[in-house]
Formats: sequence, C-alpha cells, structure tokens
Amino acid sequence: MVDAHGRVVLEHGVDIVHKIAPFYPNNFSAHDARFLANEGFTAARIGFIWAGVEPRPGHYDDAYIKKVVAFNNLLAQYGIRTLVDFHQDLWSASAGGDGAPAWATLGGNFLDDFQDFWDNDRASDGVGIQTHFIRAWRHVVRMLDRSAGAANVLGLDPFNEPYAGTDSGCAPFTPCPQFESGELAAFYGRVIAALRAAGDRHVIFPEGIAQNGIAAPSLPKYNDPRMGFTFHYYCPITQNATSSSPADAGCHPYEQHGVGNFVSYADRLDVPSLLGEFSCNDADDDNAAMVDLADQKLVSWTIWMYYTYKQDPANCPGQGLLVNDAKPGSEKNAKQAKLDAIVVPYPQAIAGTPESYAFDRASDTMTLTYRAKAVPGASLARGAMTQIFVPARTYPHGYRVHAIGARVISAPTSPWVELVATPGASVRLTITPARHSRTRRPLDVWRPTRAAFRPARY
Repeated sequence: MVDAHGRVVLEHGVDIVHKIAPFYPNNFSAHDARFLANEGFTAARIGFIWAGVEPRPGHYDDAYIKKVVAFNNLLAQYGIRTLVDFHQDLWSASAGGDGAPAWATLGGNFLDDFQDFWDNDRASDGVGIQTHFIRAWRHVVRMLDRSAGAANVLGLDPFNEPYAGTDSGCAPFTPCPQFESGELAAFYGRVIAALRAAGDRHVIFPEGIAQNGIAAPSLPKYNDPRMGFTFHYYCPITQNATSSSPADAGCHPYEQHGVGNFVSYADRLDVPSLLGEFSCNDADDDNAAMVDLADQKLVSWTIWMYYTYKQDPANCPGQGLLVNDAKPGSEKNAKQAKLDAIVVPYPQAIAGTPESYAFDRASDTMTLTYRAKAVPGASLARGAMTQIFVPARTYPHGYRVHAIGARVISAPTSPWVELVATPGASVRLTITPARHSRTRRPLDVWRPTRAAFRPARY
C-alpha cells in the first residue's frame, strides 16, 4: 500500500471489537485513542456485528451503525486508520458464538448454518440470507462513505474467519481449496460487486478460510485494482500459554511456515497483505516473535486485542492490552510486558522501495534499508519524507541515528525520525539507544485534528 505521496505505508495496530450488545466498544474514549497514538499505533481493526446491523430481515438499525461510524471518526482524529469488518465467530449467539442474527440462523449447528449461508437459503421473508448479508454491507458502506471519517478507512474486510459448510467435507480450521475457489470466491465476487455498485472505492481485504497457513489460500485474483488480502495466525501452543513459556519456542517453525504461505500467496497475486489477528493470550515472548516476523516481511498488522472482554464469546482468557477494561487506556492501565513485546520502532512511511527491516531486541537497534525509488505503479512526491516511529518506551533516554544515502531532518528528540534521500539513492538507516536525552511521545508534538485523512491506496 502507498499513501497519497507515493510512500509505502506500514501499519501497527490493535483489534477493537465488542461481540455482544451493544455490539461496539462503548467504553472507548479519547483517552484510549490518545494512549494508542502515543504508543505508535496507527491502525485499528473494528467490526460491525450483523445482528446489530440488521435485527430483523431487511430492517437496519441506523442508530447502531452511526455509533460504529462515530468510533471510526474518533480514531481518525488521532491518526488511527481502520480496517472495517463484519465480525462473526461460530456463526451466531445461538451456536455459542456471535455475528449473525437469530433470523439468519437456520441450521442445527454452526457448520450447518454456514452451509445455509453459502447456499443462500431463504429467511422468513423469502430472501436468501447471503443476499441479506450483502445488502446489509451495501447499506453500511453507504453510511460509512458519507461520514466525516470516510477517508480514514484503510480498507474493508468483508467477512471474519469464514468456515466451509457441511457439504464441503472439510474439518474446521483445515485447508479447503475446493470451497475457497468455489463458494467462498463466488461470495466475495458478489460482495465486491455490491460495494463498487454503491460507489465505494476503499481497498477490499478478503480473508481465506481460517486455517493458519497450513497451505496457501486458493482464492482467485479478482479483477479489481483495489484489492488486498488479510489473514490471521494463532499458534495453538500459545492459546493457553503465558509469557516466557518454554512451549513458545515450538511456535516459531509453524509461524515461519504459515505466515510465509500467506505472504507468498499475496505476493503472487501482487496485492498488499495485512495480518489482521494474532496473539490472543499473554504469551509475550511469542507476541514479540510474531511482531518481528511480520515487520521483517514488511507486513502491516493488528493484534487481537485491545480489551479482554471476558463476557464475549470465542475470546481468550489472557487477551487484551489493558489491565482493567473498565478504565481508560493509559500507561498505568496497560500490561507492560505486552507493550514491551509489541511497541517497537518501525517505518510508518517509506519514500521508496523497502528492502529490509530488522529490530535487535537485545541491543534495541533498528535497521532499515530502502531504495529511494517509487515502487511499481506509484509516483513519489517531490521531497517525500521517510518516517520512522521511535517509541519512548524503547528509547526513554533518547536515540542516535546513523543514515547513509539520506539526510535526517527531524529534531533529535522527535518521536519520528524523518529523512529525505537523493532520488534513486540506496539508503541505510540505523537507530540505537542514547543515554543523555529524552524521546518525546507523538502527542507531545502533534495535536489531534478533525480533518479527514487521505485514504491509503495501493
């Protein structure tokens, strides 16, 4: 993805989804947004719940939709872009999960419910439930696109963690290529057509079947110039693990394989990839390893999740970034070990073609190399700056910058290292800790704004 200046954009963020009524994070405030912005988070994955959007067939709760839209608008003021999805787990509340309304739950278990959806079986009003879902998306996106923060939306994720139905013969959480290339591909084609017919031009990030990258996805490349791909990765070992568990090390080869399969698939399709969920528990050694792996592959990510929300279905007991959900986000009300694992220096915008990134946690040394030449299909604005976030958490006493091929133009204590390179130059940047200074936080030098942000594009 590149921004309006032609710079490659990388996002670090969090998932913020409330799965039960009121179906949005009603306790999230400007205090939380300020906390996230100060830790260098530039993205949030937020969700609509179908049961909240369409409580009765063909009848939309616009008051609820406006609350999610207002949530996006609030995040926009703090420079936090959003990936917006329709969220579900295990289909619906009656199946032990969340997402679909009761009137669209036609089967005896969640796999039957999914099959009814792929078959577009009819609801009580005679209209297919998949047709209802697509119409609900179209209604939501029209309201979203008319809102003040429409340009803040990074992209749309049409359906969280789809499962194949009973007719597929595929067990849950296993690859199912015939389903992905068949019913799921056809469904996404209909969603894409509906969103574009409604006038929406955001990047669309479909997900493959939930399967941890055991095999590469089988979704086709769509004939749409604004497509991406989003995926989730959860190491089973860490689902009940805590930080520094010896079991964490067993995740690493599986993560390399699974994340590698997903990223290679997106590369073959020539679309940007985004890691939309990982972590779940406080296995912070592995959280750090996943952040490092995604960053090395130059993949944007959002971690599951900001709140613990123990009352929500299909959540993990140790998830969440906050100590107490009932209190606003702050340094005092945050899990310090988790913040240490996921808050790292990283390039937020690269004025050129990135080549490599690494962060050595033992020495707190970050290195970045890139060529000051636009990626194919983009055009760099004259004087476009590369911007690297430098967290005060990692560099409390300041930092040193060594740059080859570029000139640093930011202040020595700035939360961002900004540099301008000679067009075409090979740039190498190194950031190391200092001892006799102080790194400022983003909101020490930047004021929130109500101005709409330009949309990212690729």
